[in-house]
Amino acid sequence: QLIEFALAIQNVLAEFNQDLLNFEFIIKIGINIGPVTAGVIGTTKLYYDIWGDTVNIASRMYSTGVDNRIQVSQYTKDLLCDRYDFEFRDHIEVKGVDGGMDTYLLTGRKGEESFYSKDKKDNK
Repeated sequence: QLIEFALAIQNVLAEFNQDLLNFEFIIKIGINIGPVTAGVIGTTKLYYDIWGDTVNIASRMYSTGVDNRIQVSQYTKDLLCDRYDFEFRDHIEVKGVDGGMDTYLLTGRKGEESFYSKDKKDNK
């Protein structure tokens, strides 16, 4: 569901940006799938938070991502590659991960023309 939500955000933003003159909203989306630790912290001001390697890697997917694209980890790509298409992006260094990791950009659902392939055809 998270991938579908990210794709929907991407499409809505692209349509919204077409209507703007001389301005473009930009979003970066980074996704990683895995276990997390979650809980409420604080004594006077309580708030909910999540921790762990999964969260840290998701943060790196976001911070090293590409404007208006969805970047995912190798593990996430491997879990979802039967339903979605991806393209290799880059190998990045990640704190706490020996040797870094490969990253991928989500290009769309399997069997559907992606937003990016339509865009490339329109620009030819």
